[in-house]
Amino acid sequence: MPHLHRPEVSAGLLRDTKPAPSLSPAIAQAIRVMVACLVTYGIVEYLGLRQGAWAIFTLLIVMQGSAGATAGAAIDRLIATIAGAVLGGLVVLAMPHTPLATGLSLVLVSGVLTFGAVRQPRMRGAALTAAIVLLTRTPDFPVGAFVVDRIIEISLGGVAGVLASRFVLPVRSRNRMIERFRAVLGAMADLLDAQGIALESGEALSVSEANIALRKSLMVAETIFVDAQREKKLGLVRDDVSDAIPRTLWRLRNSISQMGGLLEHPFPLPVRDAVGIAAAEMLYSQARFARACADAMADNSTIASDHEADAADVFETAFVSLQHSDVARGMPFDTVGRVFGLAYTLRRMRQDFHDLAARLAESRNA
Repeated sequence: MPHLHRPEVSAGLLRDTKPAPSLSPAIAQAIRVMVACLVTYGIVEYLGLRQGAWAIFTLLIVMQGSAGATAGAAIDRLIATIAGAVLGGLVVLAMPHTPLATGLSLVLVSGVLTFGAVRQPRMRGAALTAAIVLLTRTPDFPVGAFVVDRIIEISLGGVAGVLASRFVLPVRSRNRMIERFRAVLGAMADLLDAQGIALESGEALSVSEANIALRKSLMVAETIFVDAQREKKLGLVRDDVSDAIPRTLWRLRNSISQMGGLLEHPFPLPVRDAVGIAAAEMLYSQARFARACADAMADNSTIASDHEADAADVFETAFVSLQHSDVARGMPFDTVGRVFGLAYTLRRMRQDFHDLAARLAESRNA
């Protein structure tokens, strides 16, 4: 049976899928924040806003590394501000202006809004806004004007932050998402290569740390994906992002994790002789396919799968031969289950990689 070249697997890459830190993003973010602060401060001074400091505070709170993330933080803060300011203003109008009444109102409102924040995380700043309305409004400042001004100033800070993220040394969430997805696919390829080596050599495999790192990296990628979708919905970018891609990557991660469980204990030698090399070749081919998908994400190239199909055909032939052999009839029940689990996982993994390639092709042709 032909044997593919055994790949070299970096243990370091298996443990970590996080890109190396760079100084440039920090410098770019600092420049964005400084420009946004300068512009916002100028607007506040020009308009003579009485609570103008809150526009600056909001700006510094919501500024993130991309326009999508900044927009999400700004929208959440605006919603919380409206809820807290309106409720706080109503309480000020309804309650007498005495220290006892103010204290009781503060306790009640903060409890209600904190409960709401637990149920709906985007309301986390509502209690703070309500407390500010209750505790900092001066008698000469009408409640309605105080609430409206605060909403305007929070909105100003949020809008300034989004515009600065979009136009000052912009970092698109879609680009960050692709970088993260490519890192995830690279880690998947390393895991598949390691599994192929273990299956071929008959060595036990333990990659629990790599599986945990892969899961964390996928969660980060999914967060960035949400930011990319938000940029599209707000009209900040024109490129669409298919939500099928992260779903498919999660399915692949689950298949790779399941394969790792099957390989924690080596298969018996007769099984390895019958299907071990063919299964290892299929894992190697899937690793190359994962890297091809990562390259396609970067340059919109076509994904070639000829060798991958050949490896799958070789495995299916070997698996059918094993099923009709004396080796299969003599296998213990648990070994039979593991062998069929191996075949099922390889087939499902291959189908998921083809689904991913199809989604990438759709994005390329859109």
